[in-house]
Amino acid sequence: MQYICSHNNDFCTLKSVTINQLCCAPTISYKDKCIEEAVNLKFLGIKIDSHLNWRNYIDQIISKLSVACYMVRQMYHIWNNDTLGSIYFAYFHSIAHYGIILWGNSSYSRKLFTLQKIIIRIMMGCIP
Repeated sequence: MQYICSHNNDFCTLKSVTINQLCCAPTISYKDKCIEEAVNLKFLGIKIDSHLNWRNYIDQIISKLSVACYMVRQMYHIWNNDTLGSIYFAYFHSIAHYGIILWGNSSYSRKLFTLQKIIIRIMMGCIP
């Protein structure tokens, strides 16, 4: 443990970063400017909160995916399955699978996968 602390102190000295380890909530500063903890942030279009529960991001994309589901439902009677498949991959699949490696194991992702099952049932003619 002592080696890790001394190694981190050497790194921090080299990069001019200071870490206050004496108080309950550690503060990090860079070039004498305190870096505050962010509760929510958006990085590459994915909303991340401090607890990594992904609820805000999944709720955001579910609203977008509901529009794609409605679009496929309205066009089911007009176009064939190949065209509906293209619409699915263009509007639903591209949004649903962006960042799935981060949020896919979340308990909130169940709503999204349920919506995916619904749109596939619509495409196959098993309209609920």
